[in-house]
Amino acid sequence: MEQLEAKILLRNLLKRIRKVEEDHYELSGTLTEEEMTALNMGLALFDGNAAVAPAPATPPVTTQVTPKPVSLSPVPKFEPEPEIVDTPQVTEQPALVTKPPVIKKVELDTSVFDLPPPADDTRLCLDFGTAMSKVTLVRDKTDQRLLEEIHVLELGVAGDQEEISETMLISSVFIDESGKLWFGKRAQDLSKLTSDISRLDNIKRFLSEEGLREAVLGKFNPTDINITYADLVLAYLTFLTWAVNHSLENMGEPRNLNRRFAMPCLDNEKSREAYEKLASMLGEAQVLADTFFTTLQDGIPLTDFIEAVNLLRQQNRDYSFVKEGLTEPLGVAGSIISWEGNVNSLVMVVDVGAGTSDFSLYRMAYDPKSGKSTALQVANSTKGITEAGNYLDNLLKSLVLSKAGLKPNDDNYINYLSSIELDLRENKERLFTDSEVHVKLFNDEIVTIELNEFLELPQVKRFAQSLVDCRDEILQRVNSSFIQGAPNGTLALALTGGGASLPMVKDLAKGEIKVQGHTLKLVQTKEFPTWLEDEYEDLEYDYPRIAVSLGGARKRIIEQKGTANVTAGDIKSTPVLDGYFTKGM
Repeated sequence: MEQLEAKILLRNLLKRIRKVEEDHYELSGTLTEEEMTALNMGLALFDGNAAVAPAPATPPVTTQVTPKPVSLSPVPKFEPEPEIVDTPQVTEQPALVTKPPVIKKVELDTSVFDLPPPADDTRLCLDFGTAMSKVTLVRDKTDQRLLEEIHVLELGVAGDQEEISETMLISSVFIDESGKLWFGKRAQDLSKLTSDISRLDNIKRFLSEEGLREAVLGKFNPTDINITYADLVLAYLTFLTWAVNHSLENMGEPRNLNRRFAMPCLDNEKSREAYEKLASMLGEAQVLADTFFTTLQDGIPLTDFIEAVNLLRQQNRDYSFVKEGLTEPLGVAGSIISWEGNVNSLVMVVDVGAGTSDFSLYRMAYDPKSGKSTALQVANSTKGITEAGNYLDNLLKSLVLSKAGLKPNDDNYINYLSSIELDLRENKERLFTDSEVHVKLFNDEIVTIELNEFLELPQVKRFAQSLVDCRDEILQRVNSSFIQGAPNGTLALALTGGGASLPMVKDLAKGEIKVQGHTLKLVQTKEFPTWLEDEYEDLEYDYPRIAVSLGGARKRIIEQKGTANVTAGDIKSTPVLDGYFTKGM
């Protein structure tokens, strides 16, 4: 165990101690093996012993921690002893003169610009998620390749978090008190060792909200280094690209592979700004990921990261491997349809993630002249709302605190809060799966939450209603010909994202709706498209979360025709998904 980790553990132990009487204190709860190791390390250091005294009882089960690189001390310079003449011999220690440490300037790795152009029949789509990020690689069907190849990159393996997911990467950033940047699972683990510093779990939201240029202060930044939230978004994208690099290396693919990226649904001005910013950051992230490729897992000193960014921006660079941006619903639309057969449907894609819920409407039809199916994104049909999975997380946290009778001015409130937040997302999923969840508090007491009481919360009802309102608003404002011409008077809803299985989301695809003087029957599309079921059955479990990156990486997402918006910026087109169909809806 490193001294910094032991120091944090000991500090947290002191905070758990409560004064019960004059000169009497109490430590509630049990001690972990790591805490016992920290206590013994502290005792050994106090005694001046080099070795750490062993912990009592059974040998501890330790969590493997990536060792940090050893810092080499400056080479000492010794002056020779002066010659003593006709005086009694005096033992004199040589004077120790320490040279100032040499500050090594960060050297950028710009080798990605020297690589030969990548193949144009293979591409990535990056889905930078609020809770989890996903990336899919697609190799197109060609004369030599009989099938379209789909590979969901194993980002979780590269990020050392396979026990959580092999294909999804945790979207977390943490700055420790020594000023190092940590990411993903490692960020979560280190943040659990202190209650003074908090990790950032929802950095994606700064792309769709104001605040990218704001300074990171307080509990998120324990250093005196001036950084913005944009810096931390770029830092996380560096980690994401670093994990992509590892996956591409294992697959024999080049680092400069062409890539698209997914974006939330925003209004025109915000969409343009977010597109330009994200495209630039993804290019910069490639160079930074190459620069810190061998050291990132040991944490990146914040000073080194800022220096590298400043060096990188000293000249304009062309990141030609960063291609189109597309809305998340458009990515989903590209994943639910195949090359073969006939389709005739009005489909609304509802992508409920952790940070946003995005809606978009598509008219899918078969073109007998070309023999292909197309998907037209209906003009004025895209809308996003900020109520999503994280909103429910916060409601559940508030309900647990309320039922436990905890208030901000209570003793150890911060410890109770941190304990609840650690497993909040998992407890929410268990609540919706099992209809109840038993939450263990900091003092080992149990609070039971039942699904019915959670669904009856006014805020949860408002969330459910906001989803309905968003669906209905889109249907009311689109051209009436799409409603009147809906095949069989039916609106199909494709539900995707981490929140696709929530009851209020599934309710969107039930019953009937009267809109613009017409009644539409609501049905849900297959949760796992038939064309994937036939050829990629192993993707079924992850599909709701990877649908965006999967569809976004396929060859023919859009053809620029007409006047509908297809990507951010000033590009105007009618999105056409050539050769696809929705067999099995």
